Amino acid sequence: MTAPRQFQSPLILTLRLDKATHKLLTDLRSKYFPPHRNFLTAHVTLFHAIPAHRFNELDDQLNSICSSRSGWDVFFGEPEKMGNRGVYLIVRERPSSTVERIHRQLLTDLKRGIREDKDKLTNQDLQTMRKPHVTVLNKASNEEQVDTCLKEVKEFFDGLKTDGQKEGQHKGRAVGFELWEYLGGPWKSIKQYSFKGEDIDSPEKQES
Repeated sequence: MTAPRQFQSPLILTLRLDKATHKLLTDLRSKYFPPHRNFLTAHVTLFHAIPAHRFNELDDQLNSICSSRSGWDVFFGEPEKMGNRGVYLIVRERPSSTVERIHRQLLTDLKRGIREDKDKLTNQDLQTMRKPHVTVLNKASNEEQVDTCLKEVKEFFDGLKTDGQKEGQHKGRAVGFELWEYLGGPWKSIKQYSFKGEDIDSPEKQES
């Protein structure tokens, strides 16, 4: 029997995107995110701080999901303001709300597995997932930076517009999950999961 894997820091779960989409979004993030705060590549976060000792339980849940379902199409386009200090891109999906349903399933399973205080999720992770997104800019020093980013990112996607489209967008693919260990800024990738039939070619690691 394989010994349980042990981690010291909270675990982060993200949705894996196809390599071309991941690179496009990471390039946008690298252009606008404050360099001294930008430890990471682009990501869609499902859970932010799962207790480290629950890895094996979560691993079983993710393997079960990936063995029973294929990936799906995702779309990125119109940027939105995130308060007065950031800009993000909403993940639009086909079928719609797919990642939200998966999040709800995982949340139900994780809540069911709570036996004592150390198993509990944070208030943030207990919330229903409403707007899966990729952050392009956060913690800007002033609102002018936010407005500039919003304008330029909108122009970027407008440039992708084809005949018959009202708004430009990039079409990509959700191909699996990635699990990370939080290192106080950077994240360390600990395992990747692929949906049935999806390419296992992975994004770059989120390490400093």
